[in-house]
Amino acid sequence: MFKGIFYVLVACFIWGLIFVIPPYIQGFNSMEVALGRYFFFGIISLVILARAFRKGSCKYPLGIWKKALSISLFSSIAYYSCVVFSLRYSTPAICALILGLSPITITLYGNWKEKEFDFRSLMIPSLMILIGLIMINVPHMTFSSGISDYLWGLLAGMVALIIWTWFAVANAQFLKKQPQVSSSDWSTLIGVATFFWVCLFGTAFFLIADKASLLERYSTWNQELGLFLLGSMILGFVCSWIGGFCWNKASRYLPLSMAGQFMIFETLFGLLFFYLLSGKIPPLWECLGIFLLLSAIIYSVRLLSKSVSLEHS
Repeated sequence: MFKGIFYVLVACFIWGLIFVIPPYIQGFNSMEVALGRYFFFGIISLVILARAFRKGSCKYPLGIWKKALSISLFSSIAYYSCVVFSLRYSTPAICALILGLSPITITLYGNWKEKEFDFRSLMIPSLMILIGLIMINVPHMTFSSGISDYLWGLLAGMVALIIWTWFAVANAQFLKKQPQVSSSDWSTLIGVATFFWVCLFGTAFFLIADKASLLERYSTWNQELGLFLLGSMILGFVCSWIGGFCWNKASRYLPLSMAGQFMIFETLFGLLFFYLLSGKIPPLWECLGIFLLLSAIIYSVRLLSKSVSLEHS
């Protein structure tokens, strides 16, 4: 279990970057940021796959590749496009609050699918997480954008939450049913499958976009393009491949309900990065919210650990 906790914490630490990098990428829309991230994820995965093929490993049947294609479409392109859209058209606080609900939704949906624990044992930590998230994010909520933009951003955040909840559960169930697929191989297969979608959606995006403006933006080297490429590389390799690998490892070691609770650290690490970069100290109200989130995790781990011990005794 401790291995699983370690891997899920590393994954959440890495994924905290997805909240702080997009605001630094200016001049590129949500689809471009998503395609840039997953282009580099795909390229890195293709290189790893080519090396594995030369060694005679990472060879899987067509059914595994089909699963990778279906999961990657939603967990990569669809999910991150919605995240970036929500960050830009609502507010980062609204987006963080909605996506911060993933520990609750993953825990409850995962427990409904796997029936690992009594639902009553999950209610108290879930409620603590909800209150903590509200305490942290409500003071940052502003509504300076138009009501139409705000509603679209809100909708995008909710769609992203639904997609991520489905992915976390479906991915964990797949890995537990397919123990022959290693965590690193699965991260690579997802990356290669994602590259297929990047090529498909990238071509469609190019055909409908203003080609003159697009070519000028990508052919003229400037600070904006440099930040876009650097941000895409970090998001692609660190957040997608390494983060995905760590989450895959955690999914093998932890019950879904417990792994879901630990997803709150993605929000907490995102806050940590925000305050480090801004050079600020969180106000007392947010500190109380963070304390409540950490208390919920401690309570949940102790409770769920006792349940696991009783089941195995």
